[in-house]
Amino acid sequence: MADAVAAHFAKEAARLLNDETLATAMTEVRTKALVALGDVDATDTKEILRLQAIANCLQDVRDQLEAAITAMGSADGGYDPNKPTA
Repeated sequence: MADAVAAHFAKEAARLLNDETLATAMTEVRTKALVALGDVDATDTKEILRLQAIANCLQDVRDQLEAAITAMGSADGGYDPNKPTA
């Protein structure tokens, strides 16, 4: 049963990582946060932490999805790590 759940999770993770709409949205939000970090007042620690949290959260989501796929090995539903993702 656990293998079936892991396989389903890996399949859905691959689908999400290859979804153009999600990839575009995640990239745009993360890019805006990173660009804003370059413009933020260096003394505004609250805003710096907020922008860092946005960028880190999106990267963590991406990493978690990739980890689910990697955990399934070759049963990853055809995930191509060379394709652009979010």
